[in-house]
Amino acid sequence: MSDNMIQETVQRLLANEVSRELLIAVEQGAFAGDLWQTIADAGMCKMLCREAHGGIEASWLDALPLFFQVGYTQAPVPLAQSVAGQYFASRCGLDLPADSVIALAAGAQTRGLAVSRHAGGALSTLSGRMQAVKWARHAHWLLVEFPGGMGLVDAKGQGVHIAHGTDVASLPADTVTLEQAPIAHLLSANFDGLAQPLETVYAAIVATQLTGALEYALDLAVQYAKDRVQFGKPIGKNQAIQQQLAVLAGEVACSYAAAATALRDLPGLQQTRAAQARFSAAVAKITASDAVKTGASIAHQVHGAIGFTHEYPLNFATRRLWAWRAEAGSSTEWAQLLGQAFIHAGAEQFWPHLTARTLPAARAAAPQPMHSQRTELHA
Repeated sequence: MSDNMIQETVQRLLANEVSRELLIAVEQGAFAGDLWQTIADAGMCKMLCREAHGGIEASWLDALPLFFQVGYTQAPVPLAQSVAGQYFASRCGLDLPADSVIALAAGAQTRGLAVSRHAGGALSTLSGRMQAVKWARHAHWLLVEFPGGMGLVDAKGQGVHIAHGTDVASLPADTVTLEQAPIAHLLSANFDGLAQPLETVYAAIVATQLTGALEYALDLAVQYAKDRVQFGKPIGKNQAIQQQLAVLAGEVACSYAAAATALRDLPGLQQTRAAQARFSAAVAKITASDAVKTGASIAHQVHGAIGFTHEYPLNFATRRLWAWRAEAGSSTEWAQLLGQAFIHAGAEQFWPHLTARTLPAARAAAPQPMHSQRTELHA
């Protein structure tokens, strides 16, 4: 399947199925079951899976239109999360049903989890609390990245307790408490140079969703500037508004480039090494998240008061931008990861790793005392 076919199929399906009424219903607690079944029947969730598991073995970059359109249409389904979960399952030889709803938990959400083991050393159960797990209440599986591994937990199974919560977009963001919850399937990723694959993939796909929602906000703002007439001419004729729309377009372009690079650097089914993936995912999430602050502000300034009303579609986009900005790690958390990696590696490692788009390893030798560094500089 070509890139154009994927884009046209996803765009047409979501544009036809995602309505204002559906968005409101999901925000009020419903699950878009009909839309989800249509998506599953179209094979979208299995796009990256092996052919033996019903997929087309697409690359992450091939799936960019899917994640982008989820953002552009604000599709109220866990499509991106389920695509990622199906990919990891298929990579490890597990064929999940196409309509499986999969919620992801990684990074700061799972750092406090305790892992118990059988006498032989095999992983057994997980215990702990995970905050703001998107779509957990509707999930069949929880894909959890814990210290030392990754595994699928039956979301309706023993030891799993889900307390309903919502994010700023009024979408499910639940608290999941695990009490000796059995790991149903242990997934061995086997990546060289990528220690936290789920967290990395999650950040890259959320960055792409953010880019899609930003472009939707840009399109709305441009159209409104053409249609809104004040003092006898469209407000888009004003140079100040043109300049702000150009800034917003620049933010969208930068976010798109960073997200596409991140997806390209993620490992495909046949790859075992992904040295650039974590660096690129961090840059993409930082770029897209920071663009939200500027982009959402400009879109609302162009629209004025009408942009904040519940009747106007911009509010659905901006609320999702704010919610997704905090999902899969904030820009601050990813910036700290990059900064600490380069600081600990030393100045001599900065340029080579920056141009190679890789995270440096920390130096083995202890740093010199400050007075020794000053002496060398004076010399």
